[in-house]
Amino acid sequence: MKRKLVTFLTMTAMVTLFTTGINGTAYAQTMDEETVVSQNYASGTVYIYTAADLVNHADTSMGDNYVLMNDIDISAYMGNIAGMQLQGTFNGNGHIIYGITGDKSLFSYNLGRISNLTVVGNLQVNSASFIDVAGITAYNAGTVEDCVSKVNITSGGSANIRVGGVAATNVGDIYRCKNEGYISGNIAEVGGIIGLNGGTNVVDCENTGAISFTTSNCHVYAGGIIGDETRFGGNTQFSVENCKNSGDISGDAGNGAATIGGVIGETARKGDNSTSSIKNCTNTGNISGTGSLGGVIGNINRGNSYMQNGVEISSGGDNIVVEGCGNSTAKKSGSSSVGGVFGGAVISKTGTIYVKGCGNSGSIYSENGRSNVNIDVLGGIGGAMNNFGTEDGTGSYVYVENCYNRGYVDDNVNYSSDQIANTSGSNMAVTNCQYTGNRFKTDADGTIHAYYPDGTPIRNQFIFDGYFTYYIQADGTAMKDNLTYHPDGTHIICFDNKGHEVFMDFYYCSKVGYTCYFDSQGYIYKDQI
Repeated sequence: MKRKLVTFLTMTAMVTLFTTGINGTAYAQTMDEETVVSQNYASGTVYIYTAADLVNHADTSMGDNYVLMNDIDISAYMGNIAGMQLQGTFNGNGHIIYGITGDKSLFSYNLGRISNLTVVGNLQVNSASFIDVAGITAYNAGTVEDCVSKVNITSGGSANIRVGGVAATNVGDIYRCKNEGYISGNIAEVGGIIGLNGGTNVVDCENTGAISFTTSNCHVYAGGIIGDETRFGGNTQFSVENCKNSGDISGDAGNGAATIGGVIGETARKGDNSTSSIKNCTNTGNISGTGSLGGVIGNINRGNSYMQNGVEISSGGDNIVVEGCGNSTAKKSGSSSVGGVFGGAVISKTGTIYVKGCGNSGSIYSENGRSNVNIDVLGGIGGAMNNFGTEDGTGSYVYVENCYNRGYVDDNVNYSSDQIANTSGSNMAVTNCQYTGNRFKTDADGTIHAYYPDGTPIRNQFIFDGYFTYYIQADGTAMKDNLTYHPDGTHIICFDNKGHEVFMDFYYCSKVGYTCYFDSQGYIYKDQI
């Protein structure tokens, strides 16, 4: 829903207005006392002007259409507002709700539509039992669109909880949402946008907030966009498209392990001969931990059964397509399977996994070296690829096509490869994935270097890794957080703190101390509206 404009003009006396006539001549015109209201909202719309107004509706079934008319601070009313249950629509109208505090989400569930809303605050959760917590809604079975969460969420209780920057659990649709808050603490499932996803569409979403977990004796699923992608609400097919993560993800799962992905931690959605897709998604956040780690997806898991309400439900084989996705950051591991695109791709019975047109330019390191205890598997495209399908080899396939790796892969480990480090099973193919072009290497401190195919360092040159443009300076390192001239010598361009040229976005450059906007060609806006 697009933002609507509401204008109130109250005339308490005779008012003189000027209208423009022929040739621009201004003529005086008088209006009697009246009130003029211009609005496009449906009849019966409930207008929220203050936090007190919101309190008046927070304890109802909330089945109406609500529109926020001002920025409001609800910190003094959080106990009466938190956990709202929406069945109608809530249009933030481009406004902000400040003061999200305590340990409950703003909405406990959404069965309708939440749109055009920004929320700001800090949640401190100390729970002794498993709960869902999110910046906007704990449970979404409707639609959330054009929303921004700037809510920091910290879990310090004894229970490992589920957290999402926008929704903790989703069985609906989420479009064009962004999370800027950080998430940390005892967490079992966590995503910058969604903790656990069983919905249909997650499109054009972005996470910039850092995610960290310190969880004991529990397997953790963490992703920049989605932590755990699984079928639990009946939906057999899903689409995650045009999403990007730049938030760093790290954690210690104690005696457990973790499945971490720059975009999705694990996808295990089982369907009935359906095709699900993860397309045109990118990660620029640093990833570290122990377990299965992928620049785009931590683990792709395919089988022909799933659990619903504790009961195993049989389903037919299905397809998952990962296409046009990329990663450009360094990863560290500890006793892990790590890949530039995916950490693991596993089929247990029937189904097909397609990974095509994806790339990696991030470096992959191990903290262990060669070890008989902590065994690392590092691949530029994928860590491990396994097909444990039917005995005769039919009905289950894994294909990796037209993918590339341009990043450094640490070879001082048990298993390493420029492409796929470890494979097991039949009906698997890696085709047209050779790459002999320029290479990138990221040091432990984040310094980026680039090399020609013969290993010679690149200097004083703009280069492209398939997703981002860099400028390699005279010292052989990528320019970061700075402005420079375009090669045409006229236009000014910018490289962010990850070394990527900025396009169609605002960026605060600390070296010059101000925020600028850069257009579709990367040119700075000067003296423009």
